[in-house]
Amino acid sequence: MYPERFRLPQVSEHVVAWLERRRPGFGTWDAEVEARLTAETRLALADVSRLFSEVAVDPGYWERLERGVFTVVLPRYFQLAREHHALQRRKYDVWRGGDLLSRAAYTGAGLVTAVLVALTRVPDWLEPLPFAFILFGPFLPDMQESFFERRYRRQLATLVQDMGVEQRQLEAYRPLDDSVPRALSDSSSKEKS
Repeated sequence: MYPERFRLPQVSEHVVAWLERRRPGFGTWDAEVEARLTAETRLALADVSRLFSEVAVDPGYWERLERGVFTVVLPRYFQLAREHHALQRRKYDVWRGGDLLSRAAYTGAGLVTAVLVALTRVPDWLEPLPFAFILFGPFLPDMQESFFERRYRRQLATLVQDMGVEQRQLEAYRPLDDSVPRALSDSSSKEKS
């Protein structure tokens, strides 16, 4: 078969990485953004296609691989990217966008809670909670942003891993109207004569 870099999971990873470098530059997500990202997908595939043509001549395989990218990878990527892009535009729904005043308010809330805990009778297991709030309050917006970024990266990694199943289907299914590569048909005719 072909080297790993010309299989659907690796090609999908290349395309997704290519698109992720361009996606943050867009403003609002609309049909024009998707059209531009589709054009970028064609450029990314052309880059890999050039390298594939140096290794093998199998237009049927490459067409099925491209079809897999455009019918499976791209729609799933658009759905994930659209949701994450909207979340980024809303600044991850962090209160006040995580500005200095919000960080000071988180710390202040921790201080007020610490005073209340000191003045009232609360269970012992609640006493460290205000101190954690004081220590981690200023970093709460950063932790929330980091959580959403990691979740998005995991979703993209899952998308790429799922393409392994698609690759197996790509290898198992070969349409009847798919032409036999020329090199194979020439060698089989020479063997018959």
